[in-house]
Amino acid sequence: MGLGIPITMPEFRPKHRATISLIVINSIIYLATSYNNFFLSVSDYWVTVGGFSPSLLTHTDQWYRFLTSMFLHADIFHIFFNMYFLFFAGRAVEDALGSTRFIFLYLISGLAASIFHSAYSFIGGLTSYAIPAIGASGAISGVLGAYLLFYPGTSLVVCIPVFFFPLCFPMRASLYILFWFAMQVIYGFAMIAGGVAVFAHAGGFLAGIALLPILANRRRIGILRIITHATSIPFLRLPSSYYRGLSSTTKAVMSFLTIALILGGAYTVIAAPSVGRVKVATIQYTLDGTPYIDYVAFRPPDFESYRTTMALQETRVLLNRLAAASLLYDLKKASKTIEIRDQEIRTEHEISVGGRTVKVSVDSRIEYFRGSYGKDGILAQANGTLVTRVIYINQTNYYLSDPVRYEFLVNSMDVNVGLISRYTGLLSLLIAAIAQLTFLTRDWEFSIVAEE
Repeated sequence: MGLGIPITMPEFRPKHRATISLIVINSIIYLATSYNNFFLSVSDYWVTVGGFSPSLLTHTDQWYRFLTSMFLHADIFHIFFNMYFLFFAGRAVEDALGSTRFIFLYLISGLAASIFHSAYSFIGGLTSYAIPAIGASGAISGVLGAYLLFYPGTSLVVCIPVFFFPLCFPMRASLYILFWFAMQVIYGFAMIAGGVAVFAHAGGFLAGIALLPILANRRRIGILRIITHATSIPFLRLPSSYYRGLSSTTKAVMSFLTIALILGGAYTVIAAPSVGRVKVATIQYTLDGTPYIDYVAFRPPDFESYRTTMALQETRVLLNRLAAASLLYDLKKASKTIEIRDQEIRTEHEISVGGRTVKVSVDSRIEYFRGSYGKDGILAQANGTLVTRVIYINQTNYYLSDPVRYEFLVNSMDVNVGLISRYTGLLSLLIAAIAQLTFLTRDWEFSIVAEE
């Protein structure tokens, strides 16, 4: 999606202390958390300790992640585009709200984004409950929601790269933001967003709208309306246009998308409790010195279902070796802690080669393993070192790689998906319903530069 640059803005220019401060704080935190990776991407350590994960919602000592996740960014492009939109939209919204109310809108929208992300994780699959989410996108989405109601009639210059050359054209702010919001909802329900938490964006956006009846500063809005009207041509025309707010078309599209979210949230509240408890695991490891982090989820007693939730083939190899050695699940190890040193193991694996099933033996060596097991016999926590070979398969044959070395750390926990989805789903429904009522019936109260 192209960049939007405002070209018609109110001539009211305070110092925007809140917006600039948030940009500075986010930038400093990014530099502090990415210097190990030459400032190109955030360290996995900070994602692990500060990212928001729905699976941790039932642990109150982990609620600090609601805040910390808003100030972590995945890579240099993530922080750049988030701060870009915060700079252009944030200053205008801060003009209308004032610095203190703007900070409240920003932080509460970020909180709402995490709530929506948790509620709709059920749609993304069980692994979604374990994957940590980071970024200020949800909070900034709330700023965009407020911007839509304050300044729907402003214009943007949208630039889209075409064969490395920018194609720029003017567009109404309302149309640009509406298109962006539609993409979040469509991508979310179509499950084509990849690793982007699009439902968090949609939730933050709706929260920014729902908060306006509480946070709107009517005095500042009145001043901005006068300034905007005085600088317009012809300025002697009666200033009734800003009471019109959003156009009927914008309201209709917004209503359709919001109702879709309300129905999706209702489905989550009804359907997710039937899933009950699931196991989610975080696997951190190095493979011949290269670091990885992955997440798996499954529903006991269907232990083997973990194989369908892994994102990385390297993780699959590690877990397959541990499972074949009865180190991932073994009722005999229930409530026990075991330790293994320098043990040779041979594991059997069934693979499909050229339409036929072949059994392959793989010799591995456990240099060190220490693991604790739960009452259900499933590995709860472990660390160790494993040397093994990888099975590579082509169309007609297979072969074993040279030995590779895994150093790993595994942590798993029970997650009550039903409980998390029920309460976050209800909250998301409430936020969406309030936002719907706000943009349908009260948009004229907040309009500074009307759409029609």
